[in-house]
Order: sequence, then C-alpha cells, then structure tokens
Amino acid sequence: MKKLLCSSVAGLFIAGALPASAASTTDLAVTGFIVPSACTLSLSSNTIEVGRISVKDLNQDTRTNLPPSTLQVFTQCEGPSLFAMTATDNRSDSANNVVEFGLGTTTAGERIGGYAMFLDQAIADETSVQMIASMNNGSRWSRMWNDDGWQTNYLVSIAQRGAASVPIPAKDMQVEMTVRPFINPAQNLTISTDETIDGLATITLRYL
Repeated sequence: MKKLLCSSVAGLFIAGALPASAASTTDLAVTGFIVPSACTLSLSSNTIEVGRISVKDLNQDTRTNLPPSTLQVFTQCEGPSLFAMTATDNRSDSANNVVEFGLGTTTAGERIGGYAMFLDQAIADETSVQMIASMNNGSRWSRMWNDDGWQTNYLVSIAQRGAASVPIPAKDMQVEMTVRPFINPAQNLTISTDETIDGLATITLRYL
C-alpha cells in the first residue's frame, strides 16, 4: 500500500511537469497466481501449559525463565509447493520486541512476560533441510540458525542444505519448534490476585 501511494504521488508531480497533452488516465494491474495444490498447517500441540506459579518463586530484579516446551510444526501439501510461514503475536501490546511474544498484562496493566520460538531439525520429503527467513516479504532470504528467534516480521521457509538460501518446494515438512517462556521481574508486577498468563500466537501458511 505504501509503495502504491508513493508511486501515485510521484506520478502527480511528474504529470504537473508534462505538457497539457499528457494522458489523464493510468492503469492499475492486479496480478497473482492460483496454485494447483493446497497445503494444511498443524501443530503437535496447540497449548503450552506452564501451570500455577507462585510470586515467591519469581526473581525480583531479573526475568524468571520457565521450562521450555518443544513441539512439532507440520505442513502437508497435495503436491510439491513453495510456501512460507508467518507468526503473528495476538498479544503484541504486552510484548517487549518483535522476537519476544507477549503473555498479556496484569490487572494493573503491567506486562507479565513473554516467550520466544526457535525452529530446528527441519525435514522436507524425508530430507533434512535448512530453515531460512526473509525480513522484506521474500525479496531476500538468509539462513535462520537454531538460536534465531522467530520474529513477527519474518517470513520463514526452507532451503536445500549447503545451497543458496532460496525457498524450495516440498510436499510434506516438519520442523521442531522450541518455546521458551519467561516472567518479567517480580518488582515490576503488582500481584494481589490470580493473574492469567495469556499468550496467543497465530502461525499462518503463505504460498510463494
């Protein structure tokens, strides 16, 4: 949208500098693809339960790291398909940054904590593959290491190991995802009643 708006403004300035005989109309093209195969996306578990945590067990001036959880992300396609995945933080108002998803806020409006997600051990069509990520909507890709958190501004896809970081098609893929939650320092939290830990992320599959 921003690119289209900038182009339109530039076009107005250019039009003003052209002779009066310049055309008074312009074209807008809408392009894309209809892909022949469909893919589904699923998780081995849709909930990570961290349990009840006593405020007395929280660190006062540093984060309290909770036990990590590991699950599997699966994609299944009718045929080899080019795809990527995005992660949207539905509690972004309580997040610290784009790599730490939010866990909601206390009754007093304080950020409870967050969690980061890490991808590793990707397999596509029974072959080990490399996770790659793009921060510019797929214009350029780079390797995603297993200690790189999945950022909300990432497109994530797969590439052949030992080759260029370019998305490759796959029919079936699975990747290990480790979720590492934490609670913010207790000195920054007002806990006078039960507070709900309420993280929620949406993982979306996108065709390339």
